Amino acid sequence: MNEKETEVYFSLDQNKLGFGVFQKINNRLIFSDEENISVVSINDNTDFDFLKKPLEKNIKKIEKKINSFVNNICLMVETNRSISICISLMKNLDNKKIQNKDIQYLIKDAKQQILRAYPNNSITHIIVKKYKINDLEYNFAPSNIDCEKISLDIEFICLPKNLIKKLELLFREFEITIDKFVCTFYANSFSSNLEGKNICQIGYNLSNGFNKQEVVLIPKKIEKTGFFEKLFHLFK
Repeated sequence: MNEKETEVYFSLDQNKLGFGVFQKINNRLIFSDEENISVVSINDNTDFDFLKKPLEKNIKKIEKKINSFVNNICLMVETNRSISICISLMKNLDNKKIQNKDIQYLIKDAKQQILRAYPNNSITHIIVKKYKINDLEYNFAPSNIDCEKISLDIEFICLPKNLIKKLELLFREFEITIDKFVCTFYANSFSSNLEGKNICQIGYNLSNGFNKQEVVLIPKKIEKTGFFEKLFHLFK
């Protein structure tokens, strides 16, 4: 087994540091552990030096298990500095059938508005909560409908850029890149649907399309090729 065959998730809150290692070929959790920590809060003012020793110990555990270096992870963070912002946008389609590009246009427009209005925050999750087509509401975009106008209710979940930067620098000391951040409070909202799963398992499932209303953004390194990597089941 090597790093290309696995995905590593770390979770961080005031009381625990945990991790989960997943085998990509079957999405199976093959190794997990956690240990108690104690910190007043997780935010952009936190001194994360206290995490260096437990991180080093747990990274070594993972590398021994997979017989490979850990170079990339996804990090789940529970912090009271995360924010949720909802926005609604509308577009006239002049009785044309809805296409992916129409939905992409509205989401991209909303994303740019959020980035301008909240310059000190970074978007971690985009969830299309509701579609309104010709004044009728849907959870997903219906196909083969002539549409006069379409509107989307979109939720953006964000983390402070300074917090993200500090955590990226912390893991960089171990030569690890954080590919994705997941807000733990968002993941916890699915805990009843995934009873018995640890938080890293929930985060992994969400990153791989469990919430069909969440839009998955492409990684920054390939962003020039397009705006979305995937649009999960936006159409019925």
